[in-house]
Amino acid sequence: MFSLQISILTEPLLSDKLMATEHNTTSNNEMNTCLIVFVKNPIPNQVKTRLLPILNAEQAAALYCAFLTDWCDALSTISDVDLIIANTPPESQSELEKLIGKHVTYIPQKGIDLGERLSNATKWGAENGYKKIIIVGSDSPTLPKSFISDAVVSLDTRDFVIGPSLDGGYYLIGFTTNILSEAIPSVFEGIAWSTANVLKQTLDRIKSINSTLKLLPPWYDVDTPEDLALLNTHLHAIRLAEGSTQAERTERLLSDLIKENSLWEN
Repeated sequence: MFSLQISILTEPLLSDKLMATEHNTTSNNEMNTCLIVFVKNPIPNQVKTRLLPILNAEQAAALYCAFLTDWCDALSTISDVDLIIANTPPESQSELEKLIGKHVTYIPQKGIDLGERLSNATKWGAENGYKKIIIVGSDSPTLPKSFISDAVVSLDTRDFVIGPSLDGGYYLIGFTTNILSEAIPSVFEGIAWSTANVLKQTLDRIKSINSTLKLLPPWYDVDTPEDLALLNTHLHAIRLAEGSTQAERTERLLSDLIKENSLWEN
């Protein structure tokens, strides 16, 4: 059985090494853009359960832990945004601080379904003085940071920005507070979450309020065994082309999991 423990899978984040003091956006908001990352506490049998046909529960949780730390480490290097972690369950903050660090702001996800949680996170951003609010997930460790930067810039001239995912959903949604009264909560209401209709239904709502939209390039989430195989191939390609990858923890752990579970043998 794969024996690595989640608690030792991650080394201190680069941002923690560079920052000498804790950052608290709620008391000293110097940015006008917040980047809210929706995350789950990486508990076995509660995260990445669709990978369980090829991984055990501990391995799936460990992999998500690597996704999360790689992704937050990459995002922490983006300038001119405040990084906000929207965590679930609400009591998971102390555990997530061990993985992500204390240099970011944590807010609990609130709401019965994903739509309510997204609406409440957006309202939190507006109440704390942000003019641009961007929300991303934590299922795409190879998503280029440039997409996030492009999203921030696009909101200078557009009301909405959205990054479509290959499964019919989206990996990013953002908006300016100028459109908030018209967009929230309607853009998140009545959506068939976790289906291939999420993007289409969201675009229909954006169209209905006559707002302007910036569309980012499509990308992929990693939820299924097929997605994981794609991630493995993609990481090999990035390593070959660039010599390094922003998802180094994921790359190392996935290599170990492939050997441990004899995955995708030729």
